[in-house]
Amino acid sequence: MRTPWSRPSNAVALLVALAGIACGPRVVRTADAPHPEASSGVPVDPVSSVPAPADRAAAGEGVVTLRAPVSTEAVMALVRRVFDAFHARETSGIEQDLDDNIVDVRAEGEITKARWQFISELRLRMKSTNAFEQLDVDLMYRAQDVEIFARDELGLPGRPSRPASMGADDLLVRIPVATPRLGADILFGDEIRLLLRRDGSRYRIRGYGEVVPK
Repeated sequence: MRTPWSRPSNAVALLVALAGIACGPRVVRTADAPHPEASSGVPVDPVSSVPAPADRAAAGEGVVTLRAPVSTEAVMALVRRVFDAFHARETSGIEQDLDDNIVDVRAEGEITKARWQFISELRLRMKSTNAFEQLDVDLMYRAQDVEIFARDELGLPGRPSRPASMGADDLLVRIPVATPRLGADILFGDEIRLLLRRDGSRYRIRGYGEVVPK
């Protein structure tokens, strides 16, 4: 005796039904784009940015890029070039050390002059007397008396005031003048102050002022 599934008609119907299922629509899935590491076999580091260089960093700042400090010798060499220029009565020796604008760190409100204007006035002053070339540079100032201050070191008792235009990485150099006068000629104030601004591996003169006791 045959069961219903063994009859020819039913068997044919079952085959047709199965074929319809096999040929019906299928869901096609595209593969995800391969990660670069998977295609090359080489680990790929995530893109990262390098922190901007700084002169100093706090302990909790994490990854920082520190610039090599400018040596004290380089600052003292710049001071020497200033007095050499006075002695030669010629600004060419320090023009490369000047910033685009020069601030009068002595004046109220810190008057700013363009570089060319500062050079013009300084050259006129140098040419006004022969006494600059008659006085040896070593008698104009003493290197051991020069003081160099960071921004946070200013404004304390016994120290110069902090210029309003002074940036976090600037330096203020105080230079007592050993011979401010020669005979009847007044050469300098009793003290010269230079505001120095970092420019790559060197400093440029951002501010200049001469202090005369009141």
